Amino acid sequence: MLTMLADFQSVLGIVHESDLFGSFKMMGLGMLGILIVMMLLYLLIMVLSKFGKEKKN
Repeated sequence: MLTMLADFQSVLGIVHESDLFGSFKMMGLGMLGILIVMMLLYLLIMVLSKFGKEKKN
């Protein structure tokens, strides 16, 4: 019978390897989401700056 051994004991309970990998995956997806939003905002600012320039008389 196979049992999953704890990697370490934290204040909130036993932490297993699968918990760590799940946390890292969630953290990576969150960081990817932040990067995508930052790129979209950058592109939006670039597009608006092209069309929003004042015309000289």
